[in-house]
Amino acid sequence: MTATALSPEAVLEILRPVEDPELRKSLVELNMIRNVSIDGGAVRFTLVLTTPACPLREFIVDDCKRAVKTLPGVESVALYRDWE
Repeated sequence: MTATALSPEAVLEILRPVEDPELRKSLVELNMIRNVSIDGGAVRFTLVLTTPACPLREFIVDDCKRAVKTLPGVESVALYRDWE
């Protein structure tokens, strides 16, 4: 059985289709996904929001978690929230 290549690049690639609902642009392209780290099957990254009061932040978080969990080998996803 071969190990799956779970990498920060793979995480960013799976998150590329996830869009900011207001800006209608990829979170990856907007540089809103940062500090991707992987420890075994645990994936962690920072989601940088444009405002702490972002009304759709929970939808964005859920979309990110759902996307990352589709990667083979992912056991857990932790998101840290930040804003500019």
